[in-house]
Amino acid sequence: MALKLRLKPCERVVINGCVVQNENRRYTLTVSNFAQIIRGSDIMQEDEADTPVRRAYFVIQSMLLDPQAAEEYGSVVAGMMAKLYTAFMHPEMQDRIMQAMRNVSDRDYYKALACLRPVMAYEDSLLSAQRPARDERVPETRAPQSHAEA
Repeated sequence: MALKLRLKPCERVVINGCVVQNENRRYTLTVSNFAQIIRGSDIMQEDEADTPVRRAYFVIQSMLLDPQAAEEYGSVVAGMMAKLYTAFMHPEMQDRIMQAMRNVSDRDYYKALACLRPVMAYEDSLLSAQRPARDERVPETRAPQSHAEA
């Protein structure tokens, strides 16, 4: 079954490692066989991979973008996903993590990323509940300077 990508004006997509950018109008691209595809809007930058789920997402994304490195990352991502599975007690999140792992083993990295997006949102909600609001944070204090340092 063919995949139809409906691209917005100027939208980028990576297909088997090749960056394709649409022109100034909507366009539908049909992919007739299996390919590693990711939309530009779904690409995470390395500095955004700042939580356990985001790091796993970034490694799987790296597998999608660089198929030669996929073998190297396979054991890394398996370990990461096992830790995530045990860390999240929520059954739905565990199911999504397991499905993502199955997709990785099938080399369907885009589907694995799609499975992790709700887990990322759940992780974000947990972390935001634990982090104090900006107004509640304790102001940073500096140690008093000695006269020798001044």
